[in-house]
Amino acid sequence: MNKPDEQEIINILLKKVGSLSYSSSKMGDDVSVLPTEKGKLIISTDMLVRKTDAPQGMKTWQIARKSIIGCVSDFAAKGVQPKASLLSLGIPNSATRKEINQLANGFKKATDEYNLDIIGGDTNEADDLIIDCCMIGFSNKIVRRNGAVPGDKLVVTGFFGYPPLGLKVLQESLNITGKIKQKAISSILLPTPKLKLALALGEHSIFSSSIDSSDGLALSLHQLAEVSEVGFEVSKMPADKSMIDTIDKVGLDVKDIIFHGGEEYEIVATIPKEKWSIAQRVASNIGFPLIEIGKVTNDTTQILFDDGESKHKIDRKGWVHLS
Repeated sequence: MNKPDEQEIINILLKKVGSLSYSSSKMGDDVSVLPTEKGKLIISTDMLVRKTDAPQGMKTWQIARKSIIGCVSDFAAKGVQPKASLLSLGIPNSATRKEINQLANGFKKATDEYNLDIIGGDTNEADDLIIDCCMIGFSNKIVRRNGAVPGDKLVVTGFFGYPPLGLKVLQESLNITGKIKQKAISSILLPTPKLKLALALGEHSIFSSSIDSSDGLALSLHQLAEVSEVGFEVSKMPADKSMIDTIDKVGLDVKDIIFHGGEEYEIVATIPKEKWSIAQRVASNIGFPLIEIGKVTNDTTQILFDDGESKHKIDRKGWVHLS
């Protein structure tokens, strides 16, 4: 009997329970939208399991912080400020009072960073540390995944490659040194979604479509393309020269690290050409990068990388649980 991976499991569930009684939301986006009499309630949930989601070297407080950061990244991709969270904790019987205090410290750090409250939750005993975060906010508008149109610019909110390289340092003892090593490890242990930039861009309705990229750039591009029924042509890899030089030096495949690595908490988005100048100005004022990497095409679901000499298909793969 075939064992389904994470995406197949989601597809089975969506087929059975994905039909909603109202049209303002659709299961499968970064967040869910529930219409109310006083506006729209925005909801996201993300589960962290220590064994599969926390690399070697990640401290307990960093695990706790990351469990909230995952949902913050979803809200950032939609341009919505999160307001509060509910946390359900599966705690191993072996947990000490010190570890529980470290969890609390991590939760507090995340809520202070992103100006939100923890308003409740549940605890139970489990074989491993499990943290399920349910996050809520309020907004009358969010950026969907299905708004990209041919001619839009394809952009990202930061360089890719550091988290997958950091994972290889922590889990496989990859031998790199200097600032690249420090930045790679920090990107894994302390991921930082670009919420402030997303909110500023949202005030001007800049993005035509967007998605959280934590499962990898390639997978995010394919998901956007499928929902918007468009294609993408990438003409610039979102990586700085020092990163590319380091990847080459240690004998890894640059395209594989950048496109398929995952764990980047950046936003992949599309922007109409006429809004590009204001988008650049807003990003510059905030002090975060907004990097143009390609364009939206009408070649439906074709995701290509143009390296200047020829065009190559970007495979639909990334970080998928149970694969």
